[in-house]
Amino acid sequence: MIAVPIGIVAGLGAAAFYYLVTVVSQALLSGLAGLTLPAEGTLNPAQLTWASSLPRLFWIPALLVGGGLFVGLVAWKLAPEVAGHGTDATIQSFHRQAGRVRLRGPILKTITSAVTLGTGGSGGREGPVSQIGGGFGSLWASLVGLSDRDRRIALASGMGAGIGAIFRAPLGGAVYAAEILYTGDFEPEVFVPGIIASVVAYSVYSSIFGFHTLFATSAAFANYAFNPERLPLYLALGIACGASGILFTWMYRRGDAWFASRSWARPWGPAIGAGLAAAVFLGTYFALPEQGHFVSLSSLSIGYGFVQVAVAGDLGTFTVGLIAILVAAVVVRMVMTTFVVGAGGSAGLFGTSVVVGAFLGTAIGGAFHMLFPSLVPTTVVAVFAIVGMMSFFGGISKAPLGVLIMVVEMAGSYTVLPAAMMSIFVAYVVTGPYHIYSEQLPSRLQSPAHREEYQSYFLATTTIGEVASYESEAVPPSMSAGDAIDTAVTHGRAVLSVETPGAWYGAVRLSDLLRVPQDQRSELHAVDLARPADLLLPADLTASEALRRMEEQNAEVAAVVSTEGASRVLGLVTRRGIRAPESALARPPTTE
Repeated sequence: MIAVPIGIVAGLGAAAFYYLVTVVSQALLSGLAGLTLPAEGTLNPAQLTWASSLPRLFWIPALLVGGGLFVGLVAWKLAPEVAGHGTDATIQSFHRQAGRVRLRGPILKTITSAVTLGTGGSGGREGPVSQIGGGFGSLWASLVGLSDRDRRIALASGMGAGIGAIFRAPLGGAVYAAEILYTGDFEPEVFVPGIIASVVAYSVYSSIFGFHTLFATSAAFANYAFNPERLPLYLALGIACGASGILFTWMYRRGDAWFASRSWARPWGPAIGAGLAAAVFLGTYFALPEQGHFVSLSSLSIGYGFVQVAVAGDLGTFTVGLIAILVAAVVVRMVMTTFVVGAGGSAGLFGTSVVVGAFLGTAIGGAFHMLFPSLVPTTVVAVFAIVGMMSFFGGISKAPLGVLIMVVEMAGSYTVLPAAMMSIFVAYVVTGPYHIYSEQLPSRLQSPAHREEYQSYFLATTTIGEVASYESEAVPPSMSAGDAIDTAVTHGRAVLSVETPGAWYGAVRLSDLLRVPQDQRSELHAVDLARPADLLLPADLTASEALRRMEEQNAEVAAVVSTEGASRVLGLVTRRGIRAPESALARPPTTE
């Protein structure tokens, strides 16, 4: 009832977006600028060629700037959420907006992304497609009256369905959607509806465009056999992808922050970023004409056709010069994407990660082929390309499991699994705290989506004695009012416990301390302002019951009394402290 309609719309949305990008690209990049670009999903030599035409090539800067200006105007006047890659907007909606997405967002995102990519903007189509699927998931959940919790699940399921369709990787898309929300956790409730929606979306999309893998592989690749002697080489690939991922994350974050800080960023930011990208394109085009301007042309639009060329092994004989060209293509693609998407252009980062990773994998595989031709024949270089494209993204997205499954689905072979496992998880470890999506949270514990859930669990399973050990801050009776204020502010306490090892004198409130005149704060002592707590509570009481009693008595502060041995005050608790379990859990327990 919920997942199937989401899958249908996500599949149709992905198909419509793919078709729209294709039409705009053919009309502008091919028809106007005279470019011939390779296509993915085929081994036909006629479709794996590229060419450019002068002087028609000089339309490219105008197209890039025009596309950026269009996106900037839409973001300024209609929907700010269309700017950027889109995935962060969906993640933010899950965590902080109860899964709610405005209807206009996915619709305008489809149009602006098609314009950005169709005019040559460097990026991917996965971010926009995930926003389309997630947006309908949110809308459908609201139409059928689902709760906030289920709306979030529907949003994430739609996001995974869009990825599963456009990548032709239904299982990987669903797992990716459950992982991408966090850097070190996943959302288990997304798995079942996400898989159903993703399978349906994949079926709809592939019924239109064909049931085949995203990138075509040769018959020799189908006979690829795993060789454990190559594992150190895949480990090296993972290290290189992780290090490059850190560079790209730093580069993109810096560019994004710089453009966001400019007063003219909206609506002119995307156009100015596209203009800078156009300058990089033209400079690269004339400075690096080798291999038919491979570096400059592969930096435009989605670039999957050039990835297909690398996977098909049609780049030619591996030499130092060819490897240098591939490395240059990696750098230029990163820079172009930073200028286009970081400035507010509407395109995804997943696609650029695929292109960068594939070129990096091909360069490293080609270098190993030159060094160890018997261990790494030319057919195995294609494996390095496919594993590289997912290792790069798996590291910076912090979604290694979903990406790992995508490798198998994209390659159509389980024999690449050990190599992918080694490389992807090494890249994940190397990137460490670096991740490309700024809205990701460390775990469910930090997500506002789970705040009430964790708070209820905390209140029901924690005794008030444990809370007191976190919340109480003891001060001696002789402490001056001024020092008590400093202590309360430093430790973030609204109430201090005035006590000595053998006696408890009462509680002193920060509000009372602040009312003491400045010239008297050194003369008055904490004990002079201490007063009994509003309520006494036994230490073995649950936090939920303690909170109920404090609310009944309208008590803001309660003293916690021991239930074992001689009766003594263990500390103080406040209603605010009980209601903030995440802050209590984050502090180390005190020791006597």
